[in-house]
Amino acid sequence: MQDLLIIGGGTNGVGIARDAVGRNLKVTLVEKGDLASQTSSWSTKLIHGGIRYLEHYEFRLVRESLKEREVIKKIAPQITKPIRFVMPHVSHLRPSWLIRIGLLLYDCLGGFITLPKSRYVNLNQDYEDNPIKSDYIKGYEYSDLQIDDARLVLLNAQDAINRGANIYTNTSVIKTERFEDFWKVTLSNSEVVECKVLINASGPFVLDVLKKICNIETKKSLRLVQGSHIVLKKLYEGNQAYILQLEDKRIIFLIPYQNKFTLIGTTDKEVDSYLNPEITNEEKEYLINAANSFLKNTISSKDVVWSYAGIRPLLNDFSENASKVTRDYEFDLDKSKAPILSIFGGKLTTYRKLSEHALEKISEVLSFSSQTWTDKEKLPGSTGVNGEFLRDLEPNIKNRILETYGDQVSTLHDYYKKLSGGGEKISNDLFEFEVAYLVEKEMARTAEDILFRRTKVGIDFPSEKLDLLKSVINRYNKSPLS
Repeated sequence: MQDLLIIGGGTNGVGIARDAVGRNLKVTLVEKGDLASQTSSWSTKLIHGGIRYLEHYEFRLVRESLKEREVIKKIAPQITKPIRFVMPHVSHLRPSWLIRIGLLLYDCLGGFITLPKSRYVNLNQDYEDNPIKSDYIKGYEYSDLQIDDARLVLLNAQDAINRGANIYTNTSVIKTERFEDFWKVTLSNSEVVECKVLINASGPFVLDVLKKICNIETKKSLRLVQGSHIVLKKLYEGNQAYILQLEDKRIIFLIPYQNKFTLIGTTDKEVDSYLNPEITNEEKEYLINAANSFLKNTISSKDVVWSYAGIRPLLNDFSENASKVTRDYEFDLDKSKAPILSIFGGKLTTYRKLSEHALEKISEVLSFSSQTWTDKEKLPGSTGVNGEFLRDLEPNIKNRILETYGDQVSTLHDYYKKLSGGGEKISNDLFEFEVAYLVEKEMARTAEDILFRRTKVGIDFPSEKLDLLKSVINRYNKSPLS
């Protein structure tokens, strides 16, 4: 008998799994695809307070987000990077006094912070490589964090497994049976799991899980909002990012990405379906035109090397505009029979706090330790790094591996030695030893798992090498996918 069975392997699901197993609960998590294969891997790759939420008076959410920014910086230093955002001032959109007040709040709401505070800047003097048109002179600068979103999910899952949780990927819930004090859940791997509490952390699928799998009705609803991004070759050499204020009162970001690209996003397009999200031509043109209204050197669709889209399952607060829908979260605990907790909304930055709050809610129906701990214990890979073995690799591979794996490079080293110098070269960015490690130690099963979630080398991965990559994966996959 498990205490919790969690449906959904995104940030919320793995965060709850990690927290719960650390409080000595018996936990099983199931994910129908790969970890972070939906919303959690298609974000803007930021841990941020949400400066624009201040305009909607969401002070609690901003305060919580800023505090969590510090926590995540501490527990996952190997996958986070401080980044300075530059906001060119557009006087007719937001007056200077309003921006100054907003930035002061942003500096103070989170309490003690280790990141540099905001400051006034001159765009034409303070940056060696400033891509913004010279008529934008006045601006403001503030701090946030860049993060590898998919690896945040993976590291939480790894830690949960290390502490005793069962995590099944590529495994669906086929059927649920609800009794007075327990659930009986049949999985696609033929296992039947009994649990005291069912947790529905399935993101965009939360209503389908409730209605179609659990036969439970709810009055809560979601707003499905598609956020799309485009990626271009590096537009400028500086490390600073830009937050650009648009005429429609929205903002977009220009962010240095993976050392050789610029990431531009995001959109807020309301959609009817969560299935197979894909950036539209309209969204692509919107981002290009928005960027061009600020850039010295204009860009076009021909400059886009990659794009992606994800569905944000936002709590429906009935806002008129999709960009104004709250990024906060709510819980729905049904305890009419065996309890089920469903999660609505949430954002990447607050996943850990959401997990704590979820367990507080579960404590109404299940007894366990109330002691919180996930803000103190670091995630795997977060201690010192020794990448001496990487000296034989190209600098681009060496740097990427160090920035991705942290102290887990010691295990990668074992694979490197076993394969006598790293094994087969798959591309300029990827060798056999890393693929073997990802399959055997990080639950990767497909090319997409490796190219776009465990790593980000898929952005410019040569298509002619795809079959080779698949054959290497199958070399180490004990149960290869057909």
